[in-house]
Amino acid sequence: MIGLERLYTDSGRTRLEKAAEERWSCRSYGRPLSLEDWAALSYAAQRYGLPGARLVLLRVDEALFSGTLLSMNRVSGCTAVAAVVTDSGILRSRIHAGILGESLCLEATAMGMATCWITGSYRRKLLNVPLQLREQVLGIIALGWPRDPAPQTRRRKALESICTSDPAAWPDSCRRAAELVRVAPSAMNLQPWMLSWENGCFAVDCAERTQLDLGIALCHAELALRMPHTWDYGRSPREPAAFTQLEA
Repeated sequence: MIGLERLYTDSGRTRLEKAAEERWSCRSYGRPLSLEDWAALSYAAQRYGLPGARLVLLRVDEALFSGTLLSMNRVSGCTAVAAVVTDSGILRSRIHAGILGESLCLEATAMGMATCWITGSYRRKLLNVPLQLREQVLGIIALGWPRDPAPQTRRRKALESICTSDPAAWPDSCRRAAELVRVAPSAMNLQPWMLSWENGCFAVDCAERTQLDLGIALCHAELALRMPHTWDYGRSPREPAAFTQLEA
């Protein structure tokens, strides 16, 4: 995973780490984005880059989220999204899409806005995204100012249930990385990750190798790992999906 450990500046890590604890999935939005809001989000979307993935900001009509099949828990009041685009010809592009998309979510959260990952409950025919050969829209991220305050609690698994050993015995940075992965969003809120620390290696695995969720988890984990490290991917199903060797 070349470059992930260099994706964020020191000040950016601090800002986004705080945002990771505050972010929530918002489905009801209030006032639309101003030109200043749009410029700030556009800058944030262009700040990060990884192979095979990119973000495209779009103004949309609320009809994007309407329809008989979309009535339950549908998004309302949203007029701006980030389309998460991947290149199917580039290895691990879906993982990189998760990292980039969640980085934008955290940037928006740090600005006081709200976001929501959406991969199925929207009308794809109404989304106008110019695509290159082999590209596809993996999902969208709703962006805007929340209509209601953030919820006081979020439904999450106990930290110990996503760790293979007692995280209290792990190095501080690894335990903090586990805490940030725990609060990360995931499809259907399944929280499919399993984290481990052994022989100087912090590893993130994901049920059935769900690549988008893995990328989101890696974004959160990376923000907490302040000591020198280098990420790599597992090379077989028997290895963790992604792991990093922390240097002394």
